[in-house]
Amino acid sequence: MIELLYLASQLQCGSNSALLNIKVDIYQNQQLIKTMLKNDRVLLPVDSVGELTFRYSIVNNTTQCNLATPTQQVLSPKDNLPSMAGIYQQDSVQTLLNGLDDYEELFLVELGTTNQQSAAFDLQDVVIKVDNNPTVSSLYAD
Repeated sequence: MIELLYLASQLQCGSNSALLNIKVDIYQNQQLIKTMLKNDRVLLPVDSVGELTFRYSIVNNTTQCNLATPTQQVLSPKDNLPSMAGIYQQDSVQTLLNGLDDYEELFLVELGTTNQQSAAFDLQDVVIKVDNNPTVSSLYAD
């Protein structure tokens, strides 16, 4: 069992435009099992985030933006990452990693560009905290 917490959705379409809300559809074995928006939390009956597939879309898209092919990365607290500053007043990825417990991971997604040399490539268009040892509470009781 894992718990996902959708921490941040920080994608901007061009300079000086509003931030876009990103919807995350979660699939297991090609079957949609959950749709998440920012700040949603879900408990899933899988052993790891690797058992899942994710699809992303812009909520109420009234822009000319299209999402790039997603770059996804899972990082644990002991992983190091080259310094990437957070944008829109976000913490850097390394700061986010430093705040995790040993059983937690970050699932990071870049949707704005596939060019890793671009300043826009920050792996923070979608940030999901993965808890691999969740406490099942009354929040999830039937």
